[in-house]
Amino acid sequence: MPSAESSVTREMVLQHYNHPCIYIWGILNECASDSEYGKECYRRQFDILRTLDGTRPLSFASCKFKTDICFGLPDVVSYNIYPRWYHDTPAGEYLADLYGWVQQSTEGAGKPFLVTEIGAGGLYGRRSPYASKWSEEFQAQALREQLEAVLSFPSCAGVYIWQFCDIRISEEWWGTRPRTMNNKGVVDEYRRPKLCYAAVKEIFSKY
Repeated sequence: MPSAESSVTREMVLQHYNHPCIYIWGILNECASDSEYGKECYRRQFDILRTLDGTRPLSFASCKFKTDICFGLPDVVSYNIYPRWYHDTPAGEYLADLYGWVQQSTEGAGKPFLVTEIGAGGLYGRRSPYASKWSEEFQAQALREQLEAVLSFPSCAGVYIWQFCDIRISEEWWGTRPRTMNNKGVVDEYRRPKLCYAAVKEIFSKY
């Protein structure tokens, strides 16, 4: 009997194979890619994907800073990073350090490199002249710094902002977050733009 993970992977490809927006198959977001057990799980699913579709590249999004051991398996190295949000390291410095480690110390050397999550939290309507954390001003400043660092980094092939809108999250896992929400949206759950919406629009308009 096939495992649950293989069944879900097969279902994903068979259902979405002809979808025009899919240019890469991704699996196991922020999972145990820093362990031997996790590496075997990634390997099995990548084997299934390559059997079902040999036309698209494969990847997974890692959050394991300098501990990931699975970059020999995918075609594209992808990282979720949150400089200025979960830590204070400047975005450009953080990205350069991480990319250097991938190139010098992992099997991901020479592969395309994507930033698959970047962002910061901000509560709609919370304003602060000091740009304190959770304010719209802080979120806009953090996202601007992150995006400018990534988009000016010549070795980065692309970036994804987390996320479009604020969403409800599990109280069991993240019940301590404000409003029991993931507040990293550039708009809130009612689609009201935050200050970072204008910042993102300005930055991407340059490209």
